[in-house]
Amino acid sequence: MSPPDHSVFYHPRIVIVGGGFGGLYTALYLQNYRHLKGSSITLVEPRDRFLFTPLLYEVLTEELLLWEVAPPYETLLTQTNIQWRQDWADYIDLEQQRVTLRQGASLPYDYLVVATGARTRQLPIPGINEHAITFRSLDDVLTVKARLDDLAQMPHPVAVTVIGAGASGVELATKIADRLGKQGAVRLVDRGSQILKPFPAGLQRKAVHALIKRDVDLHLQTQVDRVGPERVWLDGAELPSHLTLWATGTEPVPWLGTTPVNMNDYGQVCVRPTLQLEDYFNVFVVGDVAAQTQQKPIPNTAQAAYQAAAAVASSLAKMTRQRQPKYFRYLHLGDMLALGKGSGGVWSFGFSLGGKLGGIIRRAVYIHRLPTNHHRLKVVRRALMQAVRSIWPFGKV
Repeated sequence: MSPPDHSVFYHPRIVIVGGGFGGLYTALYLQNYRHLKGSSITLVEPRDRFLFTPLLYEVLTEELLLWEVAPPYETLLTQTNIQWRQDWADYIDLEQQRVTLRQGASLPYDYLVVATGARTRQLPIPGINEHAITFRSLDDVLTVKARLDDLAQMPHPVAVTVIGAGASGVELATKIADRLGKQGAVRLVDRGSQILKPFPAGLQRKAVHALIKRDVDLHLQTQVDRVGPERVWLDGAELPSHLTLWATGTEPVPWLGTTPVNMNDYGQVCVRPTLQLEDYFNVFVVGDVAAQTQQKPIPNTAQAAYQAAAAVASSLAKMTRQRQPKYFRYLHLGDMLALGKGSGGVWSFGFSLGGKLGGIIRRAVYIHRLPTNHHRLKVVRRALMQAVRSIWPFGKV
């Protein structure tokens, strides 16, 4: 399909499906182009808050407040020309160029950005859906935080099981261990032979050190047989678990619509190097649901999503001026992990840091990546006030 004819109109209709890193940041990056100020930009997202997922773990230890890592879309989109439709996109009609909403009328578009993201991959473990909690949604964060607050008041030691020793599992295990202190016995379980398998060796070593320091019981090459209300079965052994968390991998949200599109074996939509859909040049796919067919795989991370968002916004700006879109080339800037309260691990271009300095750098980098300048300044202002209170010798300031 050819790009729209801009001799007919000057203000294209841009619809973005999904308000995660790929979708929201694409919408915000479009604000940088003056000739798009009069365009119709619609963001379709049913949730009322954006989740800055890399910093969700700090809510568990009360290092950050919920509003800092989950700002409302209404606030973020103030003073922009982005229209937020709080609704579900049920169907994309590529031929008619329309997105059907569940609760409202369908939206016509001239350009479409699909950023529907990923969901937790289902596991064939009895009881895991009923008794284990994921850590991907706002409800998950609130539920886990409330459970930890209750467990911390228990008169006896409490057991917590984290399933999955990837980044999310390690971050959860170390944060929860610090939250519960000596009251908690945290175990981290994985079928593999090592933690953080795709991460650099230096970061793996720092994570292992953080787990050992917090007495997290590491169960590698271990099968989870079953999950109960307050029990888990590991390789046939029954163990107490007052809280079980499910931190394994993800899978792409299924494609919306019946028009055939090429997909890879993981269910991701195959896109051109420009992130355009192969047969529909006015449709871009970004984030976890996209797979470039002619380049190295793009990691399913926030870092990759907001890089892709910037590239797509630039391509849309070019195409609306009848120029060619730009290729997207992911640049891996490094890896960062939370490794307990106030502690972290950072790896970038061969250098790695850990401990408190790693935690400070990680927090500063992520705060810099928060969606808008206004929200970023509010978070920085509160952080500075906390720092002043911690060193001020005369009480409150």
